[in-house]
Amino acid sequence: ITAIVITVIGSISVVIFDPKLETSAGKDIAQLMVAVGLSGAALIFALADSGGRMREALTRLGLRRLAVRAIAMAAMAWLAYFLIAALVAPLLQPEQQDVTRELGAGDSSALNMIAAGFLIVVAAPVSEELFFRGFMFAGLRRSLPIWPAAVISALIWGSLHLTGGNIGVAIQLAIFGVILAWLYERSGTLWAPICAHCINNTIAFILLLTGVV
Repeated sequence: ITAIVITVIGSISVVIFDPKLETSAGKDIAQLMVAVGLSGAALIFALADSGGRMREALTRLGLRRLAVRAIAMAAMAWLAYFLIAALVAPLLQPEQQDVTRELGAGDSSALNMIAAGFLIVVAAPVSEELFFRGFMFAGLRRSLPIWPAAVISALIWGSLHLTGGNIGVAIQLAIFGVILAWLYERSGTLWAPICAHCINNTIAFILLLTGVV
């Protein structure tokens, strides 16, 4: 309920003060609302499925103990994605820097850069993994084998990253989504794909800040 209230209030504020999302602040707030909405929706469904017991709901979403082995698996999974992305990038021609710039990462304001960094490096990985792997993929796994469940959830996740009609970004991130689903399945904890997602977004953000992309 709290997540829904925050999302509604934040969305109304954006509509009133920046209806066309022309400012970095407006874009950041809108992205924050998306993060809160995804996390809140996943938690609400998990609570309903666990009879309102918070600890069990978090466990159902995969928020179990993070072991060193899971961190190592996350790093290896990201490396595998990096190698695959390097191979397919010439064909897909993704422009992921557009995503970070839409969040204000290209703004010269220090405050906007800090806000964009938090959204890209922390909020997006946590909220998206909670919803797309902890909730959607896990839900599909109840009736589907791992690979169909991984592909379906990854395609939906990738399609939400269609920036400026660049299908290359969506396809490349869908590939990453399949790897993240596999990582969740093998590690047994959602913290592993969250770590891999954070690694990816951190590197992308640093590359943008340094002008590499």
